[in-house]
Amino acid sequence: MKQFFKTRLEWILLVVVLIGHLVLLSTRLSRSEQTPLLRAWTMEVAYPFLKHVVGSVSSVAVLWRDYIDLRHAREENAELKGQIEQYRRTVLGYEERIREIGRLQVLSDLEASLGLPSVKARVIGADPTHWYQSRILDKGREAGLARDCPALSADGVVGRIVQVSRNSSVLQLITDVDSGVGVLLENSRAQGVLKSEAGHQPFIEYVGSSEEVVVGEKVLTSGLDQIYPKGLLVGYVTDSKPAKQVFQRVGVTLSANVSKLEEVLVLKKEPRS
Repeated sequence: MKQFFKTRLEWILLVVVLIGHLVLLSTRLSRSEQTPLLRAWTMEVAYPFLKHVVGSVSSVAVLWRDYIDLRHAREENAELKGQIEQYRRTVLGYEERIREIGRLQVLSDLEASLGLPSVKARVIGADPTHWYQSRILDKGREAGLARDCPALSADGVVGRIVQVSRNSSVLQLITDVDSGVGVLLENSRAQGVLKSEAGHQPFIEYVGSSEEVVVGEKVLTSGLDQIYPKGLLVGYVTDSKPAKQVFQRVGVTLSANVSKLEEVLVLKKEPRS
């Protein structure tokens, strides 16, 4: 037992001496320009940990800055997209306005060439069914419109007014099955009535079978129906087929696209003397 305590005491003394020696060395070395030994050992032990921690903090800081920059970039992109969309709508609005001004100018030129009292009107609605081909206009009785006023586009005859209210009216298109327009052929001067059938090409009835019909010749208003003035363009002849041996059925392509009307020129009815 005494031997055990003796050996243990020797080990303790040895450790104390070593520690004192290390402290003495550290104190002496601190007076020189070199790093103290304990501090150097501490730095060597702490360096990998500090390097890892500082590197991680730096990486997190870089990632955070990148995230903030990305958010700012996304916000700027969204703002720019909104501005571009607004500019696009503005440009489209200007383009549409320019096209509308062009169409109205053509109608003004047509009005001047006809020399007849007339009113420019915009199409603001359409009949929901396909059985009755009509359009609603934004002008009515206050603008001088009345029943049976003829309506034109820049390309030709499109129909007549069938109903009138104070500030609007209903335009019956010449493609309606109940419509009828007195017409004549430009070359032969043969006369007939332009009719339409649902889903079929317009045609001219009551043209005598002996009349020479030329494909491509103009179809004009005859004025005999007391609605459309004489000489207005209606369309062009496309073909001719015999009908009941007395008359021929003359196919017609309309000069005006009545399915795409946006503005029309309505001729006022001249007062009867």
